[in-house]
Amino acid sequence: MCPWFESRWYHITKTSGLRSACFISDLFPMKAVFAQSPEPHIDPLFESLRKWLGQHTPTSVVVVTDPMTEKWCLPALNPHLPPGTQFLRLGQHGEKIKSIEHTHALWDSFEGMGMDRHGLVIALGGGTITDLTAFASSTYLRGVHFWLIPTTLLAMVDAAVGGKTGINFRGLKNRLGTFASPVGISIHTAFLDTLNAREMSNGWAEHIKHTLIASEEAAQLPWEDTMRNAQPQAFEEAILYSIGIKSNIVGQDPTETKGARKTLNFGHTTGHALEAWAMGQSIDLKHGEAVAWGMRIALKLSELNESCPNCASGDFDGVSRSLMELIPLPCNVPDAPVLWEFMRSDKKNEGDQVKVVLLDGPGRPKFDQEVTLTDLEQAILQLPIS
Repeated sequence: MCPWFESRWYHITKTSGLRSACFISDLFPMKAVFAQSPEPHIDPLFESLRKWLGQHTPTSVVVVTDPMTEKWCLPALNPHLPPGTQFLRLGQHGEKIKSIEHTHALWDSFEGMGMDRHGLVIALGGGTITDLTAFASSTYLRGVHFWLIPTTLLAMVDAAVGGKTGINFRGLKNRLGTFASPVGISIHTAFLDTLNAREMSNGWAEHIKHTLIASEEAAQLPWEDTMRNAQPQAFEEAILYSIGIKSNIVGQDPTETKGARKTLNFGHTTGHALEAWAMGQSIDLKHGEAVAWGMRIALKLSELNESCPNCASGDFDGVSRSLMELIPLPCNVPDAPVLWEFMRSDKKNEGDQVKVVLLDGPGRPKFDQEVTLTDLEQAILQLPIS
């Protein structure tokens, strides 16, 4: 038995769904990252997935899960899968599965089950599952069909949308990856019922990011009220809002060559550096928590940087405090020079220049802004703490 996952081949028996009054939004079909996604619609019975299966009759169907999504989410999907569906359960969950070893295990399994280019791989999980499965699928046989079903708020608002795949390599985030689009994405907000408060906050970071780079009213929006009230309708609206922003940006710059798509990296250069450091220290730090702190740094850098003349000192302190309260860090932050070494390896850099995304006011992102170690040190020192 491969140590990276467990595989099981069996026919599906009908199981009950999580609940009848659930929200599902399907983005179907995302034929290519170059195409504009259609408007999402409510589809409580995975109708788009079932329609695709009926029209294409794939030679094989395999569902990739982890222990959590197998237990809590697979029962809702089971009734809509064809007989003979096969299952691969990863033995772990979280950032550690985005590795070349887990990718190799998936490739081995695809090969062992005789997967061909007319098969379908379904990723049922959070952002790490969707990233890993999409990468393995897009590289096996130079690309097999894959369908994403994100089960966390983070994956719903960001990770599963946009046509990027990726795994970590040598301690660095998303070092290996492809631009590849799924044949469909099913967003099922009933899965949010399975998440604890920390996981919900983790996903909220990417929604706040989308709002900050796209809306001039971002600083006045009621993030705290939505998080505290946790009403399903509010979360559905937030998810669709984030998807709309990201889809619009990706449509302008699918492969990050024109610049527009770079704005989606707001908060990610320092966030990924903190995340990479935490992985090396075996610290339990979630992606959204790292990005929330990275956005606080980016906001302070914006206030200090001459390239953002519309930002004065303290302009973003209210937003920064909200981020600190809503998405707190579970660990202390290392010294700036430690983070700087990770930032120097960021894939968005040019030569020795560290490039970040800043805001010249809410809804006014500026990409490819060079910063220095001194800038980072000053931003950390000047972060509001209360």
